[in-house]
Amino acid sequence: MAKAKSIVSQEQRQNIKTLLTDVKNSVENAPSDTTVTQLKADVKAALSDRKLTQSEFKTIANDVLNVVSSAGVTAEEARTIFYDLQDIAEASRFPKTNDDLTGTTGNDVLWGGLGRDRLKAAGSDDAGKGEIDVLCGGGGKDTFVLGDAATGFYNDGTSGTLGLQDYATILDFNKKQDTIQLHGSAAGYTMGALPSELSVKGTGIYQTTGSSRELVGVVVGVSLTDLSTGFTFV
Repeated sequence: MAKAKSIVSQEQRQNIKTLLTDVKNSVENAPSDTTVTQLKADVKAALSDRKLTQSEFKTIANDVLNVVSSAGVTAEEARTIFYDLQDIAEASRFPKTNDDLTGTTGNDVLWGGLGRDRLKAAGSDDAGKGEIDVLCGGGGKDTFVLGDAATGFYNDGTSGTLGLQDYATILDFNKKQDTIQLHGSAAGYTMGALPSELSVKGTGIYQTTGSSRELVGVVVGVSLTDLSTGFTFV
C-alpha cells in the first residue's frame, strides 16, 4: 500500500527548516553534540507522519531545551531558536496552555510555549545561588519569578562582586505584557548596563545593599531604564 501523502503544512516545514538551520549555526563548534543528533532524528520522524502532532512537537521542544542547555548556545542564539519553536507551535495551531514551570537545584532552561506562563527556575533549597538559569516565556503574558515574599533569588550574598556566578537570563521579556517578579520593593534594585564579561546586549537587574550591587537578572535585547513598568514586588 502506498504511503499516505504528508499533510504537514508548507509553513510548518519551513519553520522547522529554519529551526534546524539556526540550531546548526549556533552549535557549529560542536557539530557532533548528541543533543543536536537527537533533535534531527525526532524532526525526521515527525515529518514522516501525516501531520505534526502535539506529542511530536513536545518531543522536539524538549530536544531544543537540551540543545540550549548543553551545546554552548549563546543567549542571543537561544532567543532565536526559541522564536523558531514558537513559530512552529503557532503554525500548528496547538491549544494554548497556561503553565506553572519550576526548575531544580542547578542550571535550568525553561520555555513556556504559547500560553500565559509563570517561570521560576531558582531551586527552592538555594534560592538560585550558584545557578545560571535561562527563561523564555514564549507567547502570552508571562511572569518571570526572580524572587518571592521570603527572599530574592540569585543573590549569593558576597559583597564586592557583581554576582556573575548566579543570575537568570530572560530571553523574551516584553514590558507591555510580561512581568518580572522581585522580592521586596523597587528601592532595593537598580537597572544598569551588563558586565562586559557576559558578551550579551540588554539590561542588568541588580539587587542593591548599601553601595554594593548584585546581578540577579539579565534581560536580553531590551533596554530598561526603570522599574515602573513590567515589574511587580512581593
